[in-house]
Amino acid sequence: MLHDPKDPSFPPTLSVLSPLQTPGYPLKTADELGPNVCLVTDFRLKGDDVVLNVRGGPVNVSTDDAVLSKNNTYYFAAFSNETIYSCGMNGTIGNNEADDACGNIYPEKAKLNFYLLLMNGVRVVFTKALAFSTVLTIRGLLF
Repeated sequence: MLHDPKDPSFPPTLSVLSPLQTPGYPLKTADELGPNVCLVTDFRLKGDDVVLNVRGGPVNVSTDDAVLSKNNTYYFAAFSNETIYSCGMNGTIGNNEADDACGNIYPEKAKLNFYLLLMNGVRVVFTKALAFSTVLTIRGLLF
């Protein structure tokens, strides 16, 4: 779907960028990685506020220092030393996909999954012991 950037109702594009994890090193929380960036592109009115949703609550950042591009739209990068969960401008929201990925690494029900795995292991051991005992009993009765 193509939009005309000259259209005043054209919504901005927002992206939340987080530092990458270093491969081969222990995983860090999002707060330990470093500054996050909310990149706002293709907006028409300079001076609007970008709302950064961080742990302490929303933070407003003015786009007065935005840079004009060749197609007469503005670009702006809002930095924060805290994790940016999402950012918004003029009703458009950009989410932090890296923060969502961290939630998949450590599932909420990890303890339950561990106990279910442990119970399945106990079932396998019990079944093997019962089968072995049955085989020995039949062998003892026949021979």
